[in-house]
Amino acid sequence: MHTMNIVGSADIALVSSVERTVRRQHLFRPGDTLVIALSGGADSSALLDLLTKLPGYNLNLIVAHLNHCLRGVESDADQEFCRVVASRYAIPFESRGIDVKGMASDLRLNLEDAGRRARIAFLDETSVKYGAAAVVLAHHADDQAETVLMRLLRGSGMTGLSGMAHRNTRGYVRPLLDISRSEIERYLRSCGLEWREDASNSDTIYLRNRIRHQLLPLLETYNPAIRSCLAATASLLSGDEALLNELTVRVYAESFLSGEGREVCSVAQLRSLAPAVQRRVLRHAFKQLTGTLVGVSQSHSDALIEMIDSARPNSRLALPLGVAAEREYDRLVLMHADEAASGADFALLITEPGIYQLPCGASLTVAVTSAATFSTDSGSACFDLDKIPFPWSVRTFRPGDRITPFGMHGRKKVKDIFIDRKIPPSERRRVPLLFCGDDLIWIAGVCASELCRIDTRPAATVRVTWHS
Repeated sequence: MHTMNIVGSADIALVSSVERTVRRQHLFRPGDTLVIALSGGADSSALLDLLTKLPGYNLNLIVAHLNHCLRGVESDADQEFCRVVASRYAIPFESRGIDVKGMASDLRLNLEDAGRRARIAFLDETSVKYGAAAVVLAHHADDQAETVLMRLLRGSGMTGLSGMAHRNTRGYVRPLLDISRSEIERYLRSCGLEWREDASNSDTIYLRNRIRHQLLPLLETYNPAIRSCLAATASLLSGDEALLNELTVRVYAESFLSGEGREVCSVAQLRSLAPAVQRRVLRHAFKQLTGTLVGVSQSHSDALIEMIDSARPNSRLALPLGVAAEREYDRLVLMHADEAASGADFALLITEPGIYQLPCGASLTVAVTSAATFSTDSGSACFDLDKIPFPWSVRTFRPGDRITPFGMHGRKKVKDIFIDRKIPPSERRRVPLLFCGDDLIWIAGVCASELCRIDTRPAATVRVTWHS
């Protein structure tokens, strides 16, 4: 534990800087209830004190501390330190102990990822409990520089290189993101505040610590201001990223049809987009379908673009999170893989007029009609019951199925008719095939058989209508 003996007035300039960030970034409002993640370290200790001093804000603060149980008595001492600090400010204190090492083992995660998940779950729960407007984190400008370098080393586009946001999509805010670690330490000294050092922050087994203690000091020999330069670069990229996101959302809305667990777009429309926008729109469509981009890499985007540019009219691609992409002539469809395979076989018997339910909400209506001619409506067909008597059967397409199309004498493969009519492969098993005995008399909505021909006024005519 560090105890600062230098007692002086609070750094008014730093308080003003934080207040300016809060106001410009619209992080929270006066009187809001906020959950502050307090580890006991220098950054979060300074943040807590700064939040209590923001002029005119009068915030309702809740201190939340998660004990990762990784350092034995030291972890417990951190928890007790945070409890004491909260009591000094007369602020409610929430804490929890989590066996992060055990969690990492059970979920097959590294310690960093397991700890992050545990923190998020705990902070989210605490925020809901108190009806907080936001969760406040103590990340600062030096953390931003480390984050940018870490993502650069792992490979990242503009989104990753924009670093951490002042406010993320979970409602977590970072008021210190424009403040350096050295400014924070000066503030702690001027106010005589205490904090604790976590020995694991020096453990270079973690990539972030190697960047902090090895790579950044090396880069400072080339540019002493490298930390502030990286943070400034992230800020500039963040502004550009926000602008591109607005463009992406607008182009997505103009290009994609969304619904029934699918994202559908014209291949020609996608080809017309600039490559950078094309890639972003595809990723956005994926996120709209799944809610996340976890596991989606540049290689997946490249494979999608290759599918779009290919001369092959039909192809299929497996993507992360159980998503399938299908190129179907002039359209691209993103869907859940189980949806893509949902054209399961179905078969039913038709013995009389009535309404017959099919999978996926479709149906066939069989009704007696006075019509005595071939129907020109592709969604329906008329039959002479003297020539084509009940019972009939309806089933899905099978390889080898053939039909004698209306007006022709020879038989033709149903698959070839689907190709000629450009029926997408994913739709073919949804199309009902109507049989009388072994004779295929109608491919619903696509092609009627020569057996539909009505030469004389029949004693009984039946119209069959497909409601897809």
